[in-house]
Amino acid sequence: MSDEAAHDNGKPFTPPPIIEHPMVCAQPPVLVDTPDKLAEAVAHLREAGTFGYDTEFIGEDSYYPHLCVIQAATTDRVVLIDPLAIDDLSSWWALLNDASLCKIVHAGAQDIEPVERLTGQPAANLFDTQVVAGLVGLDYPLSLGNTIQAILGVEHDAGAKFSRWDRRPLTAQQIHYAAGDVRYLCAMHAWMGEKLEALGNDAFAKQACDELCNPQRYAFDPLSRKVKAKGLNKLSRKKRAVFNGVLVWREHLARELNVTPRGMLTDEAVYEIADTLPCEPNQLAAIKFVPRPVAEQHGPSLIEAIEVAIDGPHPKKTIPPKHSRDEHRSAVNALWDRIAAKCKEHSITPAAVTSKRELGPLLSAALDGRPIPQMQVNTGWRMELLGTIVAPEALLPIAE
Repeated sequence: MSDEAAHDNGKPFTPPPIIEHPMVCAQPPVLVDTPDKLAEAVAHLREAGTFGYDTEFIGEDSYYPHLCVIQAATTDRVVLIDPLAIDDLSSWWALLNDASLCKIVHAGAQDIEPVERLTGQPAANLFDTQVVAGLVGLDYPLSLGNTIQAILGVEHDAGAKFSRWDRRPLTAQQIHYAAGDVRYLCAMHAWMGEKLEALGNDAFAKQACDELCNPQRYAFDPLSRKVKAKGLNKLSRKKRAVFNGVLVWREHLARELNVTPRGMLTDEAVYEIADTLPCEPNQLAAIKFVPRPVAEQHGPSLIEAIEVAIDGPHPKKTIPPKHSRDEHRSAVNALWDRIAAKCKEHSITPAAVTSKRELGPLLSAALDGRPIPQMQVNTGWRMELLGTIVAPEALLPIAE
């Protein structure tokens, strides 16, 4: 459904019937748009102890997503909280911090990201149904709709997903979609909990979901962002250092101004700055793609970032691997097969544990005789699951 269709109030909308299930609330959602209503909703969620959680936001025009709707559901109630109408949401965020309450999400990283940023404390006690689906024999990653269908046999209507959630009032289509995002989470949580216990994977699931609470997961590295600029491989080491330095400068300023990094300064502009190496603020405006307001308002700090990058250190060029591409591919496939076999013993989907992309650096190090790097697959619960399969001494025979 397009944004225009989702906001067409002239057309009647009849939501489909809700299945009868003891853990699925069939009542219409409650709209929470005053402090008193929020206090009552928070009290209900605290008393329930376990609830589903989701958010709707718009992130195209700002550094941090603009939160527009907060959804929560218990077996008795579905609530839609309007953060545009309520200034103080501290009581809501306190629920996310509270380790005594179980919050059920689906692919919840974006919904969890604001918690530590806004409260100074990480989220606690999460249960992510997308993560856990892979630990109970379902595919990974599964969309919310496909997970609901697989467990409850219900078709989730995602029609209003891409509508303008900052418009008011919310339409019937939007309310139906937003409620559907959380209505079935309690039932899926109960079903998955039984499966985890029967398979003996509950401890793995707890650790996998706890990873979502780690604030370091949401610390963005600007140098890991894909850039859209031609000619990077032709830049000298000094100019590449300037390119990286300007990327970091751009990220920090965009976060400070709450604008998108590329909306403020495109990748092409960053490349032109690195290639021309301006040394005075008044030279910036003459560079291709550099907006005049950026040059005029932030020129001195940008020049300072360029000077720091020029002083070094300068990144060394990547050393080509000693092994051939065929050797690497063969080693990765062999390790993947061993991991898949081990996962099958526990009814775990291998993709929920690792990927061939992650295995690549491990086998590259083994093939070249370098130290094996610490990654997700050979630490924590994954190491507990896979054991010696990903131990350094086990990787060398595979590489050979």
